[in-house]
Amino acid sequence: MKDISLFDAIHSQRAVRNFSTDPVPDEAITTIMEAAIRAPSGGNRQRWSFLIIRDREVKRRLGEWYFDAWQEITVDMDFESPAAQPYRPSMLTHGMVDVPVLILACQERASDGNSPSSITAGSSIYPAVQNIMLAAGALGLGTVITTLHTKHEQEVKALLSIPDNIDTAALIPLGYPADGRRFSRSRRRPLDEVVFHEKWGTTTKAQ
Repeated sequence: MKDISLFDAIHSQRAVRNFSTDPVPDEAITTIMEAAIRAPSGGNRQRWSFLIIRDREVKRRLGEWYFDAWQEITVDMDFESPAAQPYRPSMLTHGMVDVPVLILACQERASDGNSPSSITAGSSIYPAVQNIMLAAGALGLGTVITTLHTKHEQEVKALLSIPDNIDTAALIPLGYPADGRRFSRSRRRPLDEVVFHEKWGTTTKAQ
């Protein structure tokens, strides 16, 4: 495995949905999970947990639920449209059983009665998910953040013996990108479209 710099990992981060079936070394998974738990979390409570899934039968079941949810949202979709690119058929929809590793990121629900709003509920788990994806990219491994499994949340939790007070936040496929698929600089909107200074819409910094 050839490591790359943090900024190379950031600037080349892409969604990978098709993978080689080559196994992912245990030491790589350990390195990635060490990066995950270094993420910030609210109050440093670290309410996260991560399930590493390699079992083919479990992956097959998760793949069936993923496919079911995918079919539901793509039933009338034109896959030739650029906007449909993230939803086109892939190994996730038609072969999740062969993805080398699945990582299920989970978070314990607050027990103090102060439940956060939906937009902030993930503030203590998604930084860890980002660390997983960056660390994987630095090791030459591909990932993508997926949430379609949540349409079958209760079935997933029952299959994996996840306690009632734990919610799943993301299912992250992990593996080496399939043949011919390489990391490259990702396309993003330019800064002057998304970064404002002092007030919304002001794209230049005051002198």
